[in-house]
Amino acid sequence: MGILRLLSRISHFFHSHRADMIKDIRIPSLKENGKADSSVFEIEHWFDMVCARNNSEDDVKAFMVQQLDWYKNDVGFRHEYLVATINGPNNEKAFLRFERRSTSEQLKKAQLDNVVGGKRMTDAERKAAVAAYEEEQRLINAAKTPYIGSGPSKVQPSSSSMSSSPDSNFRAADHVVHVRNPLMLNDNPADKAYLMTTYADFENPLSLRDLAVIVHEVSKESPRYNAITEQCYWLVRTVVGVATELYGPKEVTNTDKADRAGRFIFTSVNRDILIEIGKFVKMVVESIEADNKRIVESYEDGKGGRLKEKQRADEAEARAEAAVARAEAMEEELQLARYR
Repeated sequence: MGILRLLSRISHFFHSHRADMIKDIRIPSLKENGKADSSVFEIEHWFDMVCARNNSEDDVKAFMVQQLDWYKNDVGFRHEYLVATINGPNNEKAFLRFERRSTSEQLKKAQLDNVVGGKRMTDAERKAAVAAYEEEQRLINAAKTPYIGSGPSKVQPSSSSMSSSPDSNFRAADHVVHVRNPLMLNDNPADKAYLMTTYADFENPLSLRDLAVIVHEVSKESPRYNAITEQCYWLVRTVVGVATELYGPKEVTNTDKADRAGRFIFTSVNRDILIEIGKFVKMVVESIEADNKRIVESYEDGKGGRLKEKQRADEAEARAEAAVARAEAMEEELQLARYR
């Protein structure tokens, strides 16, 4: 599918509903006249739309991240996800939910060992894992599920990937959804979650564009899904780690359940790896610098160029008028001198 056709299809999803306060392709539109959450978008496609709409510094500043909230489900795989509260140009607010799951089709067909990457478990752990796995399948098969199977279910090994789980080649489903309620999707109680940690009052302003770059870089560099190493916990932890390193939230509020982050059946499924965060920080900074350069070039070729041309024309006209005024003044002085 050509990129223009793809962008056109995605744009249709964004603009097909008119009840939203925010009408911008960077914020997926709510459905059913604002009574249902938006369609599910793959991170890669949403990232393309964010970049396509940002063609000036003002465009980048139009949508800013007010805070990041880290949530966790209490059923199934104890799914974790991130919700960004976005402030728009007219002080509108939107909640964008970012998450990683196994695609629905592969999870329906997979054996537990395929999903956890051959992790050795005790009998008690395996029993708990099987129960969680079956619950996760029920959630995905539910009528209100937003978790669609899209794209290939497997990925090819990549030399650029940071994946630490060569025993898993299941494709991760990395999604963004515009939700009405950060606690659940489409008012579905089966998806209800609890808040663990909030990050707010960023020392360096965090734009939606910058958040999109962070999520996109993390997603594309580890496209595999593994329930032990590269799952929802890993995606949220890594995105939060990069955002914290680069933008310095001055307010970090932990609830009494914050210590559950990254915990599943095993004592700890995921933990911070400073070297990994450092690698992503470097990639994000480089990507933002490249996009800033693109924006400057786009602005100068478009609106910025036209404004500069008009400014140059106005300045030339002003200089011409000033020259005429000086000439007239000199002529007047000469005439006065003749009569003295």
